[in-house]
Amino acid sequence: MPPKPKLSKAEKEKIKAEEDLRKAAEEEEQKAKQEEELKEKKKKEKEEEAEKKKRENEEKKDRKVEMTQLNAILSSNKEALQNLHDERRKQMKWNRYMRCDGSPDPTVQGEINTYINLRLEDTDHDDVESVFKASELDTKLIDELNFLLEDTPPEEITEKEIHLYNETKEELQSLMKKKMDSATLHLLQEATDRADPETFNLQFELKSPDVCLSIWGNLSKNPRIKSFEFGKQGLTFEIPRVLCLSDCAIRVLDPKYDHYSPTCKSYYPRRKIVHVEAPAEEAKPEESEENKEEKKDEEPEEKEKEPTTEGEQSKPDLMAALAELEGGPKEEEEEPEKKEEEKEEEIEEYEEPKTPEPLEYEDFEEEEDVVDLRANDIVGGVFHFNLMSLPPQPKTMNKWIVTRLVDPPELEYIEYVADSVTQLPKENQSSGNTPVQGEKRDEKPAIGITMKLPGHVLFSEEPLIARWDYKKKYWRQDGFTDMSYDEDNRIFSFKTAYFGTFALLQDSHLNMPFQSWELRPHRTNACVLTIIAAIVEVEIEIKDAMCCLSKPDDRPELDGIRNKWVTPKELIKIMKEAGINLFPAEDSSKYVSIQNKNSIVTNWMYEQMALLSSAMAFSWSKWNSEMETSDKVLFQGSEALEDEPLLEEDWGIYLATKKRTMKLKCTEFDEEFSEDYAEGTTFRSNLYHVVLNQCSEEAKERINNSSYQYVDCVEQILKATKILTYS
Repeated sequence: MPPKPKLSKAEKEKIKAEEDLRKAAEEEEQKAKQEEELKEKKKKEKEEEAEKKKRENEEKKDRKVEMTQLNAILSSNKEALQNLHDERRKQMKWNRYMRCDGSPDPTVQGEINTYINLRLEDTDHDDVESVFKASELDTKLIDELNFLLEDTPPEEITEKEIHLYNETKEELQSLMKKKMDSATLHLLQEATDRADPETFNLQFELKSPDVCLSIWGNLSKNPRIKSFEFGKQGLTFEIPRVLCLSDCAIRVLDPKYDHYSPTCKSYYPRRKIVHVEAPAEEAKPEESEENKEEKKDEEPEEKEKEPTTEGEQSKPDLMAALAELEGGPKEEEEEPEKKEEEKEEEIEEYEEPKTPEPLEYEDFEEEEDVVDLRANDIVGGVFHFNLMSLPPQPKTMNKWIVTRLVDPPELEYIEYVADSVTQLPKENQSSGNTPVQGEKRDEKPAIGITMKLPGHVLFSEEPLIARWDYKKKYWRQDGFTDMSYDEDNRIFSFKTAYFGTFALLQDSHLNMPFQSWELRPHRTNACVLTIIAAIVEVEIEIKDAMCCLSKPDDRPELDGIRNKWVTPKELIKIMKEAGINLFPAEDSSKYVSIQNKNSIVTNWMYEQMALLSSAMAFSWSKWNSEMETSDKVLFQGSEALEDEPLLEEDWGIYLATKKRTMKLKCTEFDEEFSEDYAEGTTFRSNLYHVVLNQCSEEAKERINNSSYQYVDCVEQILKATKILTYS
């Protein structure tokens, strides 16, 4: 083959130019293609954004309408309830004013002061029977004041009235103590006349529904006596030799109330104090920020005032020309779109309530033996185990009865502290116990007490024992040894180094957190709440404006409160007194591991569950605890018109947030959680409208016919148990 002819310089340049043109054309084509794709992408994004905006605006409109409807129903119920309670309070005041039974009105200072002074001056009725009868009225007056303090709305009671009511309570409590001491002294002065013919000692017992008084007086000084039992109280105590040989008496006073705990500092929540900076300190940075903003606003104005050069003037003109060439018309087209967007943004949103900051609480910082009343409940009331001096007894001399005069007559308490306490420092200092120490320890041993637990309290575990410190005003657990608990016979034994005021305690959060819960309708204006707690399974029946504890039905301790129809507040009170505390306090999260959920969302759910409870059943869901975020609350729900247990497949999972509620596709038995909607459903702004959108006509009729008193009763119970966070 002949060799290829060499290309001339011109030909090479021509080929290169053609190549450059081809590449430029390809690049131009590629660029045009990319621009077209980008344009299409932007157009698609804009359409999607517009569609999203449209959906959001529709959702905003629907949400505002639905939440307005829901709030109208809730507000109407609350207004009707408020009017009902206002009328009830007015009627109570009128009935109190018209009462003609001789009892004073504890809210009228003149009446109650006269009553207290007359009682103190009246020494002719200090016999124990008269004091017991009068104490019943005192207790009723204290209960009346407690009810007024709890029932009166904050705006209808002044701080001065609160202070006066509390002061009156303290005066009545002091009156009861003084009169009980006077009655005890009266009995002890008559000890010889009342002596038991077999033991020749004073053995007195008297019991009323509110108080039980038992006294043993040592008249015989028989050293062989080792112990004594008060049958009515079910309490046996040991009597050390040192007391068998002395003029003493032992009193056990068992009231069914606790006047001591409310005076203790640990009785109330210990909220952390939030330190807010002084306004003067805050004003300086605020002023500086305002100055900065003013300076920023002034800077462009100053620049506008400055003369501009020809080059500076030409820049905006050039940019305007380029804009016209490249896409001037587009900007004009976009202007109406922007206006439309601005109009769309003007749609009013439903105003969300702000989620309050979670409260924090101080740790309990007291001595190790001091009782934290936020973590423990006093159950069964308190009981006084007192050692007192036996007053001089009348003696017969010839035909005269001679009694040593003690003026003024006064009950004398004897201080007794076991040697195990008083010699503790010596024992710590010495390496061993000497015989002398052993003898001293035997002089005043710890007193053994065996007691039958109160029959009206359910003890789910061994109770704790504590004594009241009158100086420091708190319950403490030191001074007790050899504690034992016979659960079958409900007998509790211990040894105490002190006489004094004692109380039995139980863990406040023994039954928390709950294992599960279920709210099931019975019919219109009736439902039952079942809570399987850590130890007990409880059923609370709700009907109209009243509720009652129906289960457990196999515990005799609860016979007095079972199936007793009361208001929600009263039910909470009597259940706590009976040892069943299913009602978390505001600071219970400090003592119990809970599901941290948004308080706004949970309160909304309680309100709406109450509205729907005549036709809808609700239950706990495992997904609620597995959902890490606090803004999402999950539970099960199902329409339930028949009074029968629901099948597993009847239940559906509901997800609630601050902005929407929906029924989910996933079930309780799925391995993985999904937020996909259930088929044939859509989200709504609240649970109430989700249910109305899918329930039957009969269910709607039940929901619409639910009375506001019933709805309020259910709501109170749900908010008191806090089932969405404590399960």
